[in-house]
Amino acid sequence: MQTLLDTFCAVLTAERDVHRELLDLSESKKGAITENNISDLDGIVKQEQVLLTRLNEWERKRRDCVSALAVRLGQHTSDIVLQDFLNVSDVRHAERLNALCTELTDLLDRQVRLNDVNRRLIESRLDYIQYTLDAVSQRQSPSLLYDGGGADAPAVRKNNIIDQKV
Repeated sequence: MQTLLDTFCAVLTAERDVHRELLDLSESKKGAITENNISDLDGIVKQEQVLLTRLNEWERKRRDCVSALAVRLGQHTSDIVLQDFLNVSDVRHAERLNALCTELTDLLDRQVRLNDVNRRLIESRLDYIQYTLDAVSQRQSPSLLYDGGGADAPAVRKNNIIDQKV
């Protein structure tokens, strides 16, 4: 049982470390978005993909630990929770697991908040780009011209910059 608990603690520690790196990258991403630095943003996204792949590997190992504990306890894997690990832990492992759980919870909460900030920044940038494109490529706008009899008549006047013959 001690080996399983050691492995589980090691896996959670590795996952925590990856989440720390992801949080640091999200902070960098916020700066890249704010500064419109597309090359930095592209590099950050690539680094995130590498970390997410690594996190998936650790997550698979965590599920293996959960499955092993489920077999030992005669329970279904989906019924195993952290408390089950704590129930079979000695004091040293229990303290370590509680600390890791607290750290992971804090990191994930911070990541969610930062992802929301980055999402709003990206949406704001996209809205600005869309506004600029609409202003530059506006197809038609209403204007008043005179009709054949000299009276004001609504007409449509082209004022686009793009796709206009010169």
